[in-house]
Amino acid sequence: MIETLNNNNKDNLLVAIERFELVAKATHDVIWDWDLEKSTVWWNEGMREVFGYALQEVEPGPESWFSRIHPDDRGEVVHNINVAIDRGDTNWTYQYRFRRADGSYAHVHDRGYTIHVDGKAVRMVGSMRDLSEKMQSDEARLESEDNLQFALNAAQLGIWNMNPETGVVYFDERCRGLYGNPPEEILNYESLIQHIHFEDREKVVTAIANALNPEKRAAYDIRYRTVGASDKILRWLHCTGKAYFTPEGMPHRFSGVSRNVTDEISNRERVAWADQQAAMTVEGSGAGSFLVSLESDEIIYSPTMSRIITGKESTEMSRDLFIMHVHPEDFGKRSAAYESASKTGELRYEARFVWYDNSVHWVRVIGQYLFDSTGKAISLSGIVMDITDRIESENIIRTSEEHLRTLIEQAPVATSMFIGKDMIIELPNEAMLKIWGKGDSVIGKPLREALTELQNQPFLQILDDIFESGKPYAASGSRADLVMNGVLETFYFDFTYKPLRNSKGEIYAILDMAVDVTEQVKSRQALERSEERYRQLVNELERRVQKRTEELHLANQELVNSNSNLQQFAYAASHDMQEPLRKIQSFSSRLQSVYGESFDENGIFMLNRIQDASKRMSSMIDDLLAYSRLTTRDSSFEPVDLSQIVSAVIADLEFSIEEQKSQIRIGQLPVVWGNPSQLTQLVQNLLSNAIKYRKQDVASIIEIRAEDLAEAEIAELPRLLPEHSYIRFEVIDNGIGFDEKYLDRIFQMFQRLHGRGEFSGSGIGLALCKKVVQNHHGHITARSETEKGSTFIVYLPIPN
Repeated sequence: MIETLNNNNKDNLLVAIERFELVAKATHDVIWDWDLEKSTVWWNEGMREVFGYALQEVEPGPESWFSRIHPDDRGEVVHNINVAIDRGDTNWTYQYRFRRADGSYAHVHDRGYTIHVDGKAVRMVGSMRDLSEKMQSDEARLESEDNLQFALNAAQLGIWNMNPETGVVYFDERCRGLYGNPPEEILNYESLIQHIHFEDREKVVTAIANALNPEKRAAYDIRYRTVGASDKILRWLHCTGKAYFTPEGMPHRFSGVSRNVTDEISNRERVAWADQQAAMTVEGSGAGSFLVSLESDEIIYSPTMSRIITGKESTEMSRDLFIMHVHPEDFGKRSAAYESASKTGELRYEARFVWYDNSVHWVRVIGQYLFDSTGKAISLSGIVMDITDRIESENIIRTSEEHLRTLIEQAPVATSMFIGKDMIIELPNEAMLKIWGKGDSVIGKPLREALTELQNQPFLQILDDIFESGKPYAASGSRADLVMNGVLETFYFDFTYKPLRNSKGEIYAILDMAVDVTEQVKSRQALERSEERYRQLVNELERRVQKRTEELHLANQELVNSNSNLQQFAYAASHDMQEPLRKIQSFSSRLQSVYGESFDENGIFMLNRIQDASKRMSSMIDDLLAYSRLTTRDSSFEPVDLSQIVSAVIADLEFSIEEQKSQIRIGQLPVVWGNPSQLTQLVQNLLSNAIKYRKQDVASIIEIRAEDLAEAEIAELPRLLPEHSYIRFEVIDNGIGFDEKYLDRIFQMFQRLHGRGEFSGSGIGLALCKKVVQNHHGHITARSETEKGSTFIVYLPIPN
């Protein structure tokens, strides 16, 4: 009898091995088979495809595995798996670093399932998945059990809003990240569509059109892929939204939320693969497994599954088996389960099956759809169990407990359970242990003892209150002070406490889920401090602007007073000072005409000197008055024809021109932008100087010309109007000239290079010319050599 049982066990083992090898060929992960009795390890082609090792160069023993584990992880991993084998665990799972053929390390998720014969572990089979590119997964799976639902609710969403009329789309920062941070500041519908994967683009456009259609007003709930605008990363998004319509039925707003479900879809694939591997190991426990290819409708099943469904172990069965043997009264239950599975990816139902001998048995069917990277279901795998008797019911309870343990271990957020009012720490996952910073030594200890730093913080009291009230608790951005490496540090968390109840409704544990948001909170605090500093700077700037405004007001008032004084000086010069000067000239003339014959030669000389001095004084007062008027008078500008100005000046200077026998040559002159009277003074002073400072033995020739300026020449000149073009106006003579070292001096008030005995004048003429040019935002200079003539150059603006 014992020999027969052993033979049956060996037969079952051979069937499981064949089943395992068949599945191993169909997977892209690294599959391993460890014969514990022979101490040999078999690897599938994944060892080459994933890690780069040729199978012929891989050692046959367990050293092919543990010698490639990262030295920092090796001791803990090997100890952990040996404990699981010695303890009689049916499954083992761990994450660690595994060396590739090129020397780099991959982060892997390894899980194995132990096969026992007569209570002895004889074989362990498992799969190893490279998680290097998925280590940052923080999205919860919507299909998880109720204990993971809280983590999914904590998932942050991106907000979007579109104007259907303009096509302009508003994205918050999270939505921009989901699209790979498009560089455009203002986003629009047409450009964003281009960042959607080309295979999903049409269905997205159709869904949006249906949502915006006033007759359909369809709900917008869709999953699709985006290709990052900047990073070119493929992401899966789940978007929901709604269109809002005017009373006339026109859409005026289309808004909703988006979230990244890339990791969720990847997690589904991992769960499906785990279920496939688990199916191989459950054969020995009396359950049957199956794998259906949805493309070919081919089914791969175990003899145990055939026996559970039909009562016979058959080698040739079709997928119709699930329909043919279902009790007629349970067809509706089965159909509803498949309809739900098409949405969730999980198939679960219990139904009665009629065996070939017409006996009825309760069977539980658990399945999982496997999706490819595009979201298309490609296979359905699962197990069937005979749950007719109570023993199998107990197996269901144990499976459920193990499933909870697996869910906690795989949870994408930090998760742990606190058992009883003493809050014994149980099942903390790696993420939670990392947050606490004390390793797995805290497992099995009361929370108060394991984390003594919590004594003066609110968390322990909150947990006590939950055990009493049974009400869950959630908080965002809550501060927690934890000891890390012997140092008390401050962190911030979003966390939830959910009470768990037993079959009697009593609270026996609390489920803790936490997300570290320290960086976000610190960034927000830094932003608030920055905003406060900004407000202080704005206030200081306003104070300084107000002070500067007051200073400018005082300066303007002083300038007004100064201008008023200048105007009073001009009035005094034109009236009060001229009046006594005219009396001097008048009385000296009468004195000369009436008593001239009575004066001797010395008296006549002194009288002539009085008349000459009074004339010079009168001329100087006139020039000062003219200069002051240029300084104080507001001038209106208009287009001025230079040719007309020059003609008028030549007419006024006709006597001097004839007296000096000067020849005037006039070129083509343009229209400039300026004040006619001031420009007349400018031309008159320049032409007068050219006539006055002639050489006695050379015929006087004076040339007046003008030409346009190039942009490069304008850029080199100071104080020019940027919105105007400029011309160069020149007055050229062949007179006595001057040394250019006196160039700056000749434009100053009362500066003369020659004595009054040689040339008459007040020394104000060129200073007046400079002031006129400055009033016109122009520039004046000169070129000259002694006895070789002079060229006075004036730069003037022209009308736009």
